[in-house]
Amino acid sequence: RTGEIDVATEPHQLRELREWHEEIVGLGITGVDFLDRDALRAEVDSPTFLGGLWDRRGVAMLHPAKLAWGLKRACLELGVRIHEHTRGLDLVRSGSGMAVRTPYGRVFARRVALGTNIFPSLVKRIRPYTVPVYDYALMTEPLTPEQLASIGWKGRQGLGDSANQFHYFRLSADNRILWGGYDAIYPYGGRLSADLDQRPETFLKLAEQFFTCFPQLSGLNFSHAWGGAIDT
Repeated sequence: RTGEIDVATEPHQLRELREWHEEIVGLGITGVDFLDRDALRAEVDSPTFLGGLWDRRGVAMLHPAKLAWGLKRACLELGVRIHEHTRGLDLVRSGSGMAVRTPYGRVFARRVALGTNIFPSLVKRIRPYTVPVYDYALMTEPLTPEQLASIGWKGRQGLGDSANQFHYFRLSADNRILWGGYDAIYPYGGRLSADLDQRPETFLKLAEQFFTCFPQLSGLNFSHAWGGAIDT
């Protein structure tokens, strides 16, 4: 639990973060610090950083797969039966509960929690409220001790810039940098397809922006590149 720093890379973003911090202090909330350029670069050194807002206590980073596995384990311990590879076709009332129709039969339950994310909701009136958008990320090879020292980042905070097309970045346990965001691709008609998970032009753009942020890491290679749809 290292917190998150919201980074300003433009003067207007810095003003907004400063005003936001004043509001937070006025509400009596503690654990959120405003960092000027020097203080921020002492934490994570990038020539593009003008300042930031460090939320030390209200944010935690997690491993999404481990979260999913943990939720699965908790459900199984409560007696939940999980039906994988079973497409839900529709949702109907059945007595005092609900039934989900699938290609292989029906699944009955007293209550249903919808977590369909990017996929069309089984409740039709909800469908217009979510749209799939493709997001992309890169992962570097592990940094050497010298490379890591050149950027600092001893606090291992999560970072995100304040731009409308923002970047998010964090260190992994083996000192790789996960760098993603910026491009937000809305496929025509909400189309979902595995071939949209790879977008070389976006990966190239992300790599260029990475080295603008961290020029001292010039020559560092990327070991992984991927994308996927999230809902908005």
